Amino acid sequence: MKISENTDNRGRILIYATLLLASLYFFFLGLVHAKAFLAPLLTAMVLAFLMVPVTQRFERRGCHPVLATSFSTFVLFILAIGFASVFFFQAKSFSDDWEMIQGRLQENMTVITNYLVETTPLRQEQVERYNLDLQRSLDTEEDQTDKPSELDLSEQDEPSPRYAEGRAMNAIWAILGYLTNFLIVLVYVFLFIHFRRKFKNFILRLFPRESRAQAAHIVMLSAAVSRQYLAGKLLLMVFLAILYYIGLFLSGLEGALLISLLAAALSIIPVIGNLFGYFIALAVSLLAEGGAGTLIGITLTFAMAQFIDTYILQPIVLGDKLDVHPVFIIISVVLGYHVWGIIGMVLSIPLFGMITVVCRYVPALNPFGYLFSRNNVDEPSIRE
Repeated sequence: MKISENTDNRGRILIYATLLLASLYFFFLGLVHAKAFLAPLLTAMVLAFLMVPVTQRFERRGCHPVLATSFSTFVLFILAIGFASVFFFQAKSFSDDWEMIQGRLQENMTVITNYLVETTPLRQEQVERYNLDLQRSLDTEEDQTDKPSELDLSEQDEPSPRYAEGRAMNAIWAILGYLTNFLIVLVYVFLFIHFRRKFKNFILRLFPRESRAQAAHIVMLSAAVSRQYLAGKLLLMVFLAILYYIGLFLSGLEGALLISLLAAALSIIPVIGNLFGYFIALAVSLLAEGGAGTLIGITLTFAMAQFIDTYILQPIVLGDKLDVHPVFIIISVVLGYHVWGIIGMVLSIPLFGMITVVCRYVPALNPFGYLFSRNNVDEPSIRE
């Protein structure tokens, strides 16, 4: 009899596990295909949480709700346009001078290699053998990706007018797509802020009357997690900009202030944002004919700033505002990248923080709330 019950339990567990894995697969597959619709919607929701206090401040000063929402949305518009403009012009400058950057990078790498050969056990033959193997691998990749064909335009001295026109149209459509998504996000932000009370009342109506006070508390905490995370990240950007500027200025980098601001702004992208800033600083140094000492100074600056940001500034600034275990922060960032790319990485942490809040309060999901949280404190749950 016991053997039969154990067999039934194992079969039931296997069926539930299979159904769970299949549901997760189709859920994330659906997210991938729904990116065009859901990514702007969730981005606007997170930004709306950030701008609600600004709107409330305007309203407390006697401003009409529509005007208050319009002002806060306009502030967000100005910030986004300023960041996009700086990033666009900097990227255009790098694109125009890419060949020069490659040449000067090779010169500096030669200087650094010679120094290592003279001061370490590394031998010149080992360096030459490594460079030869690297060049062969690059040539092999180019041969595989750039095989000539009847329709290949690479053998022509100049691209045909039709080819150039096609590339221009693709660029125009790409720019129009980004602008359209940007405008859609702004419209969503305005609507979410202006009708925030209606959305909140809708959520509360999903629960019995005796549970609505607790549900309102969960909604408030979820919105606060997203808002506090983004506000904390903005404050961290200020600290990072100061650290970057001090290090880059002492390294002798030209335009240290602009590069520091841009690198700090890119840190909003978890994990790889700081790497983008580091490569931008290296490229600017190479364009300005910076020497090997400047490159080493830039490397030390970003390494020290990243260490201070990770182990000192983030615990102080964010603290317990985002109660998510570090393991699941990394997992959420990686998952966000594979689902939605860069925008998925940016949204992953605040959204996962909101999910963790909900899991802590819902009885059926409380074990997951315990698993996801960094501080294992039992929370009062919603009565079903």
